[in-house]
Amino acid sequence: MLNLTRHKLFAAKEGIFSLCWRVIIRPHCWQALMIALLMVAGALLEMFTVAMAVPLLDAVTTPAKADAGRVVTLIQNMLAYMGLPTSTNIVVLSLIVVASALYLARSGFSVLHQYLIAAVAHRLGRRMRFMLFERFLHARYEDLVKKGRAGILQDMTSPANSLFVSLLMLGALFTGIVNAAMLFALMFYLSSWATLAVGFLTIGGVQGLRRLLDARAAKCGRIIYALDTDLGKVEVDSVDGLKVVKTSGLEESMVQRQQSILAAVTRPALQLVLLRSAPGVINEVVASLIVLGLSVVTSLYPWMGMRFSTMIAFLVAIRRLSPAIAGVNSAIVDLNRSRRSLEVIEEVLELTPLEEQGQRSLSNVEEIRLTDVSFYYAARPDNWVLRDLDLVMKRGVTTAVVGPTGAGKSTIANLIMGLFRPCSGTIVINGNDLREINLKAWRSRVGYVPQDPFLFNTSLRENIALWDPTVCQADIEWAAGVAQLHEFVLTLPEGYDTVVGDRGLRLSGGQCQRVVIARAILRRPEVLVFDEATSALDNLTERAVYEAIQALRKDAIVIVVAHRLSTVRDADQIVVLQSGKIVEVGTHESLMEEGGVYSMLYGVDTYEGQGAVP
Repeated sequence: MLNLTRHKLFAAKEGIFSLCWRVIIRPHCWQALMIALLMVAGALLEMFTVAMAVPLLDAVTTPAKADAGRVVTLIQNMLAYMGLPTSTNIVVLSLIVVASALYLARSGFSVLHQYLIAAVAHRLGRRMRFMLFERFLHARYEDLVKKGRAGILQDMTSPANSLFVSLLMLGALFTGIVNAAMLFALMFYLSSWATLAVGFLTIGGVQGLRRLLDARAAKCGRIIYALDTDLGKVEVDSVDGLKVVKTSGLEESMVQRQQSILAAVTRPALQLVLLRSAPGVINEVVASLIVLGLSVVTSLYPWMGMRFSTMIAFLVAIRRLSPAIAGVNSAIVDLNRSRRSLEVIEEVLELTPLEEQGQRSLSNVEEIRLTDVSFYYAARPDNWVLRDLDLVMKRGVTTAVVGPTGAGKSTIANLIMGLFRPCSGTIVINGNDLREINLKAWRSRVGYVPQDPFLFNTSLRENIALWDPTVCQADIEWAAGVAQLHEFVLTLPEGYDTVVGDRGLRLSGGQCQRVVIARAILRRPEVLVFDEATSALDNLTERAVYEAIQALRKDAIVIVVAHRLSTVRDADQIVVLQSGKIVEVGTHESLMEEGGVYSMLYGVDTYEGQGAVP
């Protein structure tokens, strides 16, 4: 977290070009070099095309001077070599043909380098989206929970899209710079004093506009990025909580929240439009003044060496220079607009911690041991969720974890799954610290049923098998039968090919839970973790599910986190939590005889389960 804060402070002071160099150019030096060479070739061709105006105009207006020029002499020699006449009309026609050929070649190079930039930008944007997606999936669960779904989606999609646009803008920027440099070289050749005057105005104008526009464009970009994140939160919450929105009559409220954010985006978005357009207008004004001034000098002060043909070429160069400079300024504004997205790329890829993976493998899981385990969430360091837990769970034994709401029951399940790490103490599997075990291999041995079942928007078959091609239909039907789901599936027209909808919208809460239970037990895992996993089932179905699971316990460690205590009477050991500490451990009968916390909770649970009103 400290590294991320330092990175943001450094990025805020860093120039946009150094940021682009690190994020975009340096990782792709060869592609950047090829594109740069094409840009230089195109700029040279444009320079030669503009330069052709001098011999062409001299050939028309002052043939004597034209005959002394190198270009006209070269054309005349070529015409003579080919046996063609070297009259003025033929020379002028030849010059026009050469200028047209140069222009067409320049256009071809321009299309080619723009195509290459777009191709590289597309591949880079696609690759970046993949890298961000992969990084988030392998990041620490605790960090992802803090960021939230909308924030993750924004950081995963917006930077990749902005990277595509930024690379196009970099292409436009460097194209403008190279073209401007070549045109300046031509102008200096034509008239050094006029070029110095124009260069002074141009460089001063560019630097002045940069100072004026960069900070404002970056600020607008940051505001828009933050507002887009807020907008994503509203829209994601509205879709995910659609049932709550409708049953609570929140449609207008959510629409108003969205409208207020969209309205807030308008001002910085329009400011960016002005920031992009202003340089073009200013450059056009300056270019017009320069053109007027050079015309006056050529007409009234011929002794300064600016003849008519030179002035025309110079003016053409200025007219070509103006959009190039405007394009440079506009590209800089757009790059600063995307600055926050480029910073996010570095933050995600370099500063987001990955889930630590141990190297140790496991044989059959025989025992899970928690020793002096304490835990608090990073957002609430003063609120200990678990304190000094000592707990042993063995193969063939069903352990139920019960207690009042907020006692830390689900946190134990999360720690065993490796979603969080203990703040102190150890979790040991077969004598090996969980931190030294490969988490992916460990989780493949665990069947986990969360209290909030999640279904993918695909078929029942794929929701149970999770796209594993090695799972056969018989195994899917067996797992569905254990979860009391198979008979229901047979009543559906498409059976196991039925698509469940977004987050299982087409199924009831109990049916969703049974699908997740079938998923968890499909591979006959060595550890089964049920975290409030049957709360949406009716009593008869819940009892049938647990009876079926009990038949599997001889080959597995079964952990049941339960709020409804009637379902844990047959557990081999019941662990009672209160305020993050274990206060009782025993069987149902021994704990009822003690008359402690469990007895009180069980009495309340039974009383409420009978439908009585306390």
